[in-house]
Parts: sequence; C-alpha cells; structure tokens
Amino acid sequence: MIPIRENYKEYAPPKYVQFTITKLLVNLPPRYLSGLGCVVLTNRTAIGKGKTKVKGRKDLRKDFLGFYHPKSNQGQAWIEIIVDNIVASFPAGAVPRLLWRVLLMRELKFAQTLFHEIGHHLDYTIGAPARSGEPAAKAWEKRLFGLYVRKRYWYLVPFTRFALPVFEFLRAIFDRETRRRRATSKAF
Repeated sequence: MIPIRENYKEYAPPKYVQFTITKLLVNLPPRYLSGLGCVVLTNRTAIGKGKTKVKGRKDLRKDFLGFYHPKSNQGQAWIEIIVDNIVASFPAGAVPRLLWRVLLMRELKFAQTLFHEIGHHLDYTIGAPARSGEPAAKAWEKRLFGLYVRKRYWYLVPFTRFALPVFEFLRAIFDRETRRRRATSKAF
C-alpha cells in the first residue's frame, strides 16, 4: 500500500476523504501502483500560485482537481489530490448534497480524479491504451474504474447495463458544473 500524506493549509478536510482514497487504492491491483511513492491530499491554498498547460491552454494550478508528478532526480513519482476542489465540484443544492453522503457517490467523484492521475502514471510507465497524454489518462481512468467496480461492487455488475447511463449522466453534470464554476471564477 502506498502512503497517503496530508498537506493542508488553513483547511480542515471532511472526515471521509482519507478513508475513501485508501479504499480506492487498496482495491486496485498492486501492479498499477508500482513506482508511485505516495498520494498527497492537499487544498488549493497549499498549492501556491502558477499556471500549468493542458490541451494547449494555460490554467491556474489551483483550479485543478489533481496532478501527477513523474519520477525525477528528487524522488519517486507521486500524485497530488486537491480535496477542496473535488468537494466543491459536487453540484450544490439539497438533493446533490444528500447524494454526497452516499459512499458510492463520494467514491465516484474521488475515483474519477485519482484514477485519472494514476492513468497519467501508467501512461508514463507502462504505455497508453489510447493516444498519449490526456486521452491516455482518460482511457486508463475508465479501465481502472471498471476494475474497481467489478472488485468492490461485484453485486452491482448485473445492474450496470441500466446504471451506467445514470452514472454517465451524473458524471456529465459534475463535469459541467466544474467547468461552470471555473468559468465564473475566472470572470472575476
């Protein structure tokens, strides 16, 4: 099991965050985690200033949900998860906040970010099932999420035929809400 470290600045994370990340990592095959030094849970204030380039655009680092840091002379590869951005990306309102209390919904949102960053690691170390870069990370994310669901929620697999469109719909809502919040925060 790779270590999970916390590095927060003026932020108290929800109690379930480390437990959720641990559960996601434990249920993945160890071969996919080899070469990773740790997972760091942090918040947008602790990241600091700066921009990063993704898909030809430069965006503020503090607006992202996570980062993959490849192996370097300073040490092993590691993943950085920005907890407050993930929690804030969940749509507001009474019903969505109630859904946030459902373990599977929390796992879905954290898994999306964590598996995407592990996808970058796998693209860097093993290779890509798709074109390198973001498409490869997205392809690995889907593959890892499928492995996780089949292992952790094996009893739900027969219902995936009906539930998959619902999950894709919820994911589209989460992604749209995240883009909307980023756009409104950039406008100010």
